[in-house]
Amino acid sequence: MKNNPFLTSFGNASDEAYINRYSEEDIIINDFNRELSSSQVYMLAGVRGIGKTALTTYITEKIIKDSKEWKVVNLSSQSNLLKTLAANLQADPLLGKVFIEKKLDFSLLGIGVSIEGGNKISDEEVMIRQMLKVMKGIKKKLLVTVDEVGNTENIRKFTSSFQLYTRERLPIYLIMTGLYKDIKSLQTHKNMTFLKRAPRINLGPLDLNMISKRYSSIFNISFEEAAKMAKLTKGYSYAYSLLGNIFWEKRDSMSLDDMIIQLKDILEDRVYSQVWDELTEVEKEFIKAMNNCLGDDSQKAKVSDIIQQLQKAPAQINEYKVRLVETGIIDNSERGYLRYSLPYFSETVNRLTVFDL
Repeated sequence: MKNNPFLTSFGNASDEAYINRYSEEDIIINDFNRELSSSQVYMLAGVRGIGKTALTTYITEKIIKDSKEWKVVNLSSQSNLLKTLAANLQADPLLGKVFIEKKLDFSLLGIGVSIEGGNKISDEEVMIRQMLKVMKGIKKKLLVTVDEVGNTENIRKFTSSFQLYTRERLPIYLIMTGLYKDIKSLQTHKNMTFLKRAPRINLGPLDLNMISKRYSSIFNISFEEAAKMAKLTKGYSYAYSLLGNIFWEKRDSMSLDDMIIQLKDILEDRVYSQVWDELTEVEKEFIKAMNNCLGDDSQKAKVSDIIQQLQKAPAQINEYKVRLVETGIIDNSERGYLRYSLPYFSETVNRLTVFDL
């Protein structure tokens, strides 16, 4: 029996179910492959479940597939980034052999053996610089990815070192992903001024036409039926994968209406409750007011109605609105109206706030 192509663990997507973000993919891959890149770091921001890690995974796999000059290292934001990076490079069979030939000695950091006649290196930043110089000499490039970054000392230390390497024209490239607020906080930190100039790509919804085509092809159903399913997801990447997973497993035993109930429950449990908890109190108040102002179809709310309900100055309301649009929760593409970017999020808010006084 064919395996279910819809993977619901965050950051994973099968080749069959993956939907390309051609614009973002081409921007990063083409830039990194240039002889002189316009930027050696890109930051992917967006709400939880929007597909930041899946996009990063696709980019790294394509880069490795298309060229043998690349070495990719995926790091955890919770690790000692410099030391872990050095350990990964030293453990690479090809690079490790070359480092030994160049008499680099990493024994003081406990990640290698002492090399006779080698120059002992006792600082991670210096050690990686030496490694990168060796890689440059053999025409190898290093792509580092870091998921779920925040404005932490650990991340700031790593990015400061990264800046020094790029100033020296060393072949290191970086993709960092995170929530919009965390990425913005890191970029605006007083000691991270170089990151202000780094390209930040705010990921939005997937193309509904592409989702419809994928559903139609995988499930062998009409495009019209697939489009009906696609609309339910609003292009939200995790909802696309989750509905596909449910449909694959339950299409013979469950109606679409019952699948939607299951979809709502899982979205609330795995994503939306956390998204809600991460909002500030003023953002929550704005969302509650927006919920109260939704029209009969529960699809959109008038900005003027929200202003009236909150009884705050329009400029102040606009500030909250902009923050929530940037976060990826609401959409303001229709003048004078707001919609939720996340499917069924309004219902989650109603349930989470039912006991509020």
